[in-house]
Amino acid sequence: MHVISFVTQKGGTGKSSLSVSLAVAAEVAGERVCILDLDPQGTTASWYATRTADTPAVLDHNQAGALPETLARLQAAGFTLAVIDTPGIDSHATRGAMRAASLCLIPVRPSEADVKATMPTIRALEGMSQPYALVINQAAANRQTRLTAAVTMRLASEGPVLPVPVAARIDHQYAYALGLGVHEYAPDGKAAAEIAELSQCCKKRMEPGHVVEQTKRCA
Repeated sequence: MHVISFVTQKGGTGKSSLSVSLAVAAEVAGERVCILDLDPQGTTASWYATRTADTPAVLDHNQAGALPETLARLQAAGFTLAVIDTPGIDSHATRGAMRAASLCLIPVRPSEADVKATMPTIRALEGMSQPYALVINQAAANRQTRLTAAVTMRLASEGPVLPVPVAARIDHQYAYALGLGVHEYAPDGKAAAEIAELSQCCKKRMEPGHVVEQTKRCA
């Protein structure tokens, strides 16, 4: 079973929105997915409470329990992917999610303040020798905008950046409000296409023997 952990010490970067839509996209691709919401604010758990579909499964921070044991139980139950949504602070839960991950994703909005705020998370992951990648989130809809390009170059000097900036599209807000992923809300929309590409990049990075190439597309 693979484990993707969304981690950053900054709040408001869109970890929960990415977690739910990535989980739904993975299910569409044939994975059996469980989301672990380790944040006491319960943003992902609230999304699930609105949802009518039973899957992907969601465990809130009270149900998750001891993370290694919970992940072992999920694997034994046949789950193929766990997506972990963490608090926007440096906490025991966040550190545990970092250590348990096959891949850590660090969402960062295209601003210098957000770039600087990612540095403690990057250093922590490098100290653990854990695989990670930065994801530009809530970017301008045009991938080639100067700000997005400048932030991508700035981040690339610090660590691997996924070549899939996720734009600040209204589909994400509507999907969350309805308890859906963007693939369910607007399957042919640009938001769904970006999340699908993000999902494929993550899958490739978790393959055995993957070599990080920061500038190469995941296709």
